[in-house]
Amino acid sequence: MAVTVEQVPYVVLDEEYRIVEADEAAQPVFGSFLGEIVWDCFPDSRPLYEPYYESARRTGAPVKFAQFFNGYVMLVRATPLGRGIALTYDVLGLLDVLTLDGLRVSLDNALTKLAEAEELLRRERARGSLSVIGGGA
Repeated sequence: MAVTVEQVPYVVLDEEYRIVEADEAAQPVFGSFLGEIVWDCFPDSRPLYEPYYESARRTGAPVKFAQFFNGYVMLVRATPLGRGIALTYDVLGLLDVLTLDGLRVSLDNALTKLAEAEELLRRERARGSLSVIGGGA
């Protein structure tokens, strides 16, 4: 029996948003842009993504967000890495805009996956806020 493990794409941007690393899973999208500023490669993405990247830098904490761009619905995690940002992303779906039925089905699928991801995040946050209080009976 063969087991397929999907690798989550990993990209690193330096402090000037230059693409400095793209793992094997991210190569199809980012590989040809190594050394380039991400906003020059994907100019319409800047207003959508930059606020999250800046928030991660400013707070020093990872930021996880859902984003729609260029037909894709993705979950993105921006993690501060030195003066740069490490990115991972999970493509939840591609919106089918050829027919209304296709659009409805693809939106339903994307919304279901987003709801599942939101529930997982809620559980992770709840788990992180729990603490054990010692005491004797």
